[in-house]
Amino acid sequence: MTFTTDELRTVTILEGLPEEPLAWLADHGERIDLAAGDRVFERGQPADFMYIVVGGTIQRFEEIGGQWLPVATTRQGEVTGMLPFSRMTHYPGNTVATEPSRVLRVRKTDIPELLRVSEELGRRLVAVMSDRVRGDVRLEQQRERMAALGRLSAGLAHEINNPAAAVRRAAASLSEQLATLSDLVLDLVRHEVDEAAIAATDELRQLVRGREPPALSPLERGELEDALQTWLEGRGVARAWETAGTFADEGLSLADLETFAGGVSPGVLGYALAWVGGVLSADRTVAEIASSSARISELIASVKIYSHMDRSPEHKPVDVREGLDNTLTMLGHKLKKKSTRLARDYSEDLPPVAANAGELNQVWTNLIDNAIDAIDDDGELRVEARQEEAWVTVRVIDTGTGIPEEVRPRIFEPFFTTKGVGEGTGLGLDIAMRIVRTHQGHIDVQSRPGRTEMCVRLPVSPAPPAAGPTGS
Repeated sequence: MTFTTDELRTVTILEGLPEEPLAWLADHGERIDLAAGDRVFERGQPADFMYIVVGGTIQRFEEIGGQWLPVATTRQGEVTGMLPFSRMTHYPGNTVATEPSRVLRVRKTDIPELLRVSEELGRRLVAVMSDRVRGDVRLEQQRERMAALGRLSAGLAHEINNPAAAVRRAAASLSEQLATLSDLVLDLVRHEVDEAAIAATDELRQLVRGREPPALSPLERGELEDALQTWLEGRGVARAWETAGTFADEGLSLADLETFAGGVSPGVLGYALAWVGGVLSADRTVAEIASSSARISELIASVKIYSHMDRSPEHKPVDVREGLDNTLTMLGHKLKKKSTRLARDYSEDLPPVAANAGELNQVWTNLIDNAIDAIDDDGELRVEARQEEAWVTVRVIDTGTGIPEEVRPRIFEPFFTTKGVGEGTGLGLDIAMRIVRTHQGHIDVQSRPGRTEMCVRLPVSPAPPAAGPTGS
């Protein structure tokens, strides 16, 4: 059973064709009637047929992130499957009818004869294939972005978790410290602390706040803490070991405590010392909360800067150092996981480049992520940025095993990867190359065992025109 030429004449891609190609399709094509949910072809099946949808709709599904998602829809009058001059060997996904549908199936081996019968239909099919290639490239680019986003999200979650956990611990500790301080205040009141003791206590606290703790070796600090603990225990300070540790961290000496003791009556000395220790410990906890909160804010700011600028297609003056630093922040977890040493060498007077900041961040992510993957544990990653004549040059250098000479010419080819199955799409360097080229730049690679250098050159952003004199 097949279609009549009158039925085929109403199909969009065949409209206006003479009778001969329509008759050829009716004679050589095979009609297939599909119910909703019927498979047209499956992923991995040899791509041996071209399909023209005469009626209904069919949809291609591919496995993305562990889920089968629709990626292409072929409606009435459109074509899918094997197309003229396509290099497809196997179908990339499962294709099913989403409603009762009728399709015309043409064998791949018959396509050359079809092109001889109708050059016009050949041109139309080639145009369809070109559109499909562009769509597939966009899909693969989106997959690459999603894969990169997944890697960055995992790293960001790891990076944020550490300061967030520190905030939680510090907040719980501060709650206990404040409760202890309240009890100590009551003890001081009950023992009728006088103004001289209050003044001495405030003076000791201000002494600590007004100076930097001395740099002590672990041995020196341990000896100081032991001496302070002994002194405090001799004055009846509760939990002397804890207060001694706080005083040692702040660099208080025995001489400082002796001076303090001279201005406080023996009856309240122990409580006063414990109160000072509690206040200093609480101050340190508050500083830890502030530091951890600031780290979270920095990470969020890095994400905002990293991601939001690619919303605008405009090229604006961009400081590449900011993008490099934000990318290194986003990938910091991978550096830590491998104990990778990081060296940055940026010129202080580096000029801006005219660029889309979000696209450049994609370049830095692909280059730096690949470099980290290539580095063995305890290796080194070096990132340089400097001006060389009319170019801003960025170098990403790693101490990995290098890129084998036989594959080096292919590393910028789309879909080429030396990573294992499921570990890379083979699009990272292709995307980086195309982004750099759209910015009128160049990207080169030099590699030998122990040193691989990816070098990106971008033209310096032209200086804005100087303001001229204004007329009256």
